[in-house]
Amino acid sequence: MKPINHHLRNHRKHSIFNQQDISELLGTQDVIQVSRNETSDMHPQIELMLLYHIIYKTPFDSFFPEQKKLLIKRLQMRIPNIIDELKCLNANDIVNKKIGCLQQVLTDLNNLTNA
Repeated sequence: MKPINHHLRNHRKHSIFNQQDISELLGTQDVIQVSRNETSDMHPQIELMLLYHIIYKTPFDSFFPEQKKLLIKRLQMRIPNIIDELKCLNANDIVNKKIGCLQQVLTDLNNLTNA
């Protein structure tokens, strides 16, 4: 699994920006912080990650491909159980809407993993 720092450095290297430019855009005024973001195993704060997402014009989840796969698998395992539990309840509009929504989410997740 490649850590987030690899993705951040890779995105910057493929952009026109250097670390000084990125530090100014992030508002850190500290090139050392950008360097840490690109070399440390620690994840930057969510605010910084959103700024990276905006600056590099890349989907937010592209910074976390391995985590995304893991979370998709977890949801694919949980959703059928939740649907089964809902089916045991007295059927009403809300329960039926929840089941329909969860079935659609599961279909979308399956399409993502099969793409």
